[in-house]
Amino acid sequence: MISLCPLHVADYPVGLKSRVLDVRRLLDAGSDDGVHMIGFHGMGGVGKSALARAVYNNLIIDEKFDGFCFLENVREKSNKDGLEHLQRILLSKILGEKDINLTSKQQGISMIQSRLKGKKVILILDDVDKHEQLQAIVGRPDWFGPGSKIIITTRDKQLLASHEVNKTYEMRELYENDALQLLTWKAFKKEKADPTYVEVLHRAVTYASGLPLALEVIGSHLDEKSIQEWESTIKQYKRIPKKEILDILKVLMLWKKKRRIFFLT
Repeated sequence: MISLCPLHVADYPVGLKSRVLDVRRLLDAGSDDGVHMIGFHGMGGVGKSALARAVYNNLIIDEKFDGFCFLENVREKSNKDGLEHLQRILLSKILGEKDINLTSKQQGISMIQSRLKGKKVILILDDVDKHEQLQAIVGRPDWFGPGSKIIITTRDKQLLASHEVNKTYEMRELYENDALQLLTWKAFKKEKADPTYVEVLHRAVTYASGLPLALEVIGSHLDEKSIQEWESTIKQYKRIPKKEILDILKVLMLWKKKRRIFFLT
């Protein structure tokens, strides 16, 4: 019996419900007619991984599969540990076998083809950036059984086209109302903020351009500040070029985590 273990989607999964329904339609959820493969594409920080986790949770509860696997951080892990490592994780998760030894990427491809060919699986490849990653893990739809659902997330739409992933979903920024809700939850841990913060919240939302990661980091960085400090910090943010926003905000988030650890030790 396969244990159903939902994934943590996000602290505040704002704006995902309608997108999950869109993806379910593209995946022809509930159908065992063929293997359905879809690619999520969009810029970093826009929420592709969160949507993939939300769809994964929705499918494993709603449908019966022979196996499940969410391969996160494919780009990072393939560079660090090699594709054989990811192939082992995939086979181990779906087959329920711990000791799977692979001596090469080619052996992994052969084993995936032979062992998973008749199995209905749900497989997520998160943050793919090279064609060889797709070739080694989801080479062709016929590697898996009918009814299988495969989701690939990437920043590179052309990568999906090169692998003949015909169904794609462009992950766009949050609508203004959803962005405002996410920022409010992150900064104040409640649905509505004090009315005196409404104007500055709107300015922060405009600056973040609807990017969930930017909104979360801004909210976490400003959660304990006064409205005057919000005003000052957002003015500083506005001087940062848009292309640098996520890198700057990630540094701020890391600094804040380190500061908390310092005070705890």
